[in-house]
Amino acid sequence: MKIVSIFLVAVFFFSTGWGQEKLKNNSPQMQFSLDGMIGASFGKNFYTLNIGGPVLFLNLHKDFKVGVGLLPSIYSENGKFGTKLGMSPRVDYKSLVFILPFFPSQPFGKWVGSVGIGYKFQKKAK
Repeated sequence: MKIVSIFLVAVFFFSTGWGQEKLKNNSPQMQFSLDGMIGASFGKNFYTLNIGGPVLFLNLHKDFKVGVGLLPSIYSENGKFGTKLGMSPRVDYKSLVFILPFFPSQPFGKWVGSVGIGYKFQKKAK
């Protein structure tokens, strides 16, 4: 009985090790990079200069990504400048970024939308 149980334990360990090795070879390599974005957007009676913030992406192709993120922005409305944090769906194609940012406005709870374009720069870690 001991020989059978030792054999079953050995088969279990070797089969899981073999399965993990096969999975390891087929798994994609993880890469790290620094991404940045600068852009401009225009809306009704205002415009903004946007700097890319945190973004959650879905990679559809190596050159095409779709995501949603935050945009720290310099905001100008009726000649008055300020800073606002916008939220935006985002489409990246190579180095071009298409954004549709929304910004909070007065009165409280009101949001205004805009349309914009930007440039993405990237430095891959070595």
